[in-house]
Amino acid sequence: MSDPIHSADPHYHSTGTRAAIERASLPALAWLAKLPTWLPMLAMAALILVGAFLGGVVGAVLVGLALLALAWLLYLSWPHLTTPLRMMRIAVLVLLIAIVITQFVPR
Repeated sequence: MSDPIHSADPHYHSTGTRAAIERASLPALAWLAKLPTWLPMLAMAALILVGAFLGGVVGAVLVGLALLALAWLLYLSWPHLTTPLRMMRIAVLVLLIAIVITQFVPR
């Protein structure tokens, strides 16, 4: 299996808005890289599960934070991902959106 980081164009250079977002994200990404690898995953799972079980405004905010964090990471990693990896990440976002719709939209 290929490494997703090295499977994209090795000569990729971002410009414009993407480059500005990547530069602004560097401190947060550096901080995340210093954490144990299991901690961000555990934090995301906790946000999603607690938010889904709480429901209401607080639950929607927790799941929304997880959704925004995952969308941010997807945006940053998009140029470096292969098509199957992109589709898997989009599927996770769609699943979270489905949780938000089914849990927090009144019937």
